[in-house]
Amino acid sequence: MAKKQLGYVELEWICPSCGTRNAGRTRVCSNCGAAMPKEAKFHAPTSQELDTSAETEAIVAAGPDIVCPFCGTRNRATATECSQCGGDLTGGKPREAGEVVGALQTEPAPPIICPHCGASNPADRTKCAQCGGALGRGPQPSPEPEPAPRPESRAKPSLGLGCLLIALVVSLIIGAILFMSTVGSETIGTVQAVGWHYVIPIEQLQPVQYEGWHDEVPANAEVLRCVQRVRHRIDEPVAGAIEVCGTPYIVDTGTGQGQVVQDCMYEVSDDWCRFSVYEWRVSGMVAEATGSDMYPSWPTLSLAQGQRAGAANEEYLVLLLADDREVRYSPHSLEEYRRFTPGSAWVITTNRLGGVTSIAPR
Repeated sequence: MAKKQLGYVELEWICPSCGTRNAGRTRVCSNCGAAMPKEAKFHAPTSQELDTSAETEAIVAAGPDIVCPFCGTRNRATATECSQCGGDLTGGKPREAGEVVGALQTEPAPPIICPHCGASNPADRTKCAQCGGALGRGPQPSPEPEPAPRPESRAKPSLGLGCLLIALVVSLIIGAILFMSTVGSETIGTVQAVGWHYVIPIEQLQPVQYEGWHDEVPANAEVLRCVQRVRHRIDEPVAGAIEVCGTPYIVDTGTGQGQVVQDCMYEVSDDWCRFSVYEWRVSGMVAEATGSDMYPSWPTLSLAQGQRAGAANEEYLVLLLADDREVRYSPHSLEEYRRFTPGSAWVITTNRLGGVTSIAPR
């Protein structure tokens, strides 16, 4: 995802000694004179004004400030000696940088209420206009939308017993199915009747509509309608792409300035089309033939223009009488069907559900 730079805003830090808010450019507290310690964090300012000047750009480009190894004072990245104690900055460490400190606020900041006297002060003031006391940061809007409130948690019953019961029931069902599918009995049956049924569905060439990208439409298709739709989202801009950016946010650069950036992506649109192609589809018409003899024959087809025979289906049925009960069996092929001549005797093996598991001539 591409990052788009919008400019800079001056951050602020709070003096741990006296609680005074200080502008990011100041290296010592404007109230008590204490140096900003390296542990102190920069914060997004209450009142934000976008800065796009070349001077600020150069400050940030030089790199994070250097912390003096002797007195802890912040110094510009280009400095070689400490501005406070004159110490050599060769061994100094740069401040941490890269932390997101908040979202860019475009609306006017609310006034700050003095914690000492209760007076209302403009958001950009660091000291109370009435009593001179140090002002805090005031209410800070969340840099991100607050998540939706979660439903009130309630005590839930233990799932252990329920899972155990479910597993037990499933095991019993599987066991019952396996038991019923095992061999139940063997008996002798006599063929009482046979039957066959042949079906040939008739297919018709007819238009069928689909949707897809224009460059994927078949050459023999008729394009009915096209609309623009986002096809790709990429990180770098290209001709014709639409830039889509998130909420601007502020990144600590370690210099007292915050870099305002946006995460952006680029949407590339293309033609999404509805098109029609001719395909063979079942028309709903069929050719059928049925009989109860040993000589099945396929039905005669009468096809019109634009029609053809679909996938044929053949079914066979044999009715046997075994121990005064009727047993139904479906041969798998014409060759097997022709073996079941009426009156012939067969050894039938069934499972406990009554289904035929095997059948052989007596």
